[in-house]
Amino acid sequence: MSNNLIPNLIRAEQNTAEHIKGMAQTLAPRQYGVYASSIKANPTVQEGNTLKTTIGSDLMVYTKSGQAYNLGFLLETGTDPHAIPNAFGWGDIYGYDSEQYQRTLSPDWHPGTVAHIHYGTALASSKSLREINIRNAIRESFK
Repeated sequence: MSNNLIPNLIRAEQNTAEHIKGMAQTLAPRQYGVYASSIKANPTVQEGNTLKTTIGSDLMVYTKSGQAYNLGFLLETGTDPHAIPNAFGWGDIYGYDSEQYQRTLSPDWHPGTVAHIHYGTALASSKSLREINIRNAIRESFK
């Protein structure tokens, strides 16, 4: 076995990941400020017999109660209709028995959001590039 195989495969995976990152940034919805530019391809690492590369954003959104959600995940998958208790501070402003506050308790108050599939599309369209990069890395290792 070639001593260069693993380093070459790591480099091939990293090159593919950078391509996927660039596509995901291009396809990402633009109305969320710096979200698209926050998408990163972390360095490829070897974990046992597996190579792993994480691609994504670490931007989080928080509920008033402090619950954290990854913005990239929410954008990629969309959200179902949901309640947002005390949205806009209406309970604090108008009182917790007010009609405004009571509306925010309805599970259908927020209509949810449509999925903006950008990671999945970038990943699927890069499959053949990944195969080419791996094939070239193996070929290069055994020259």
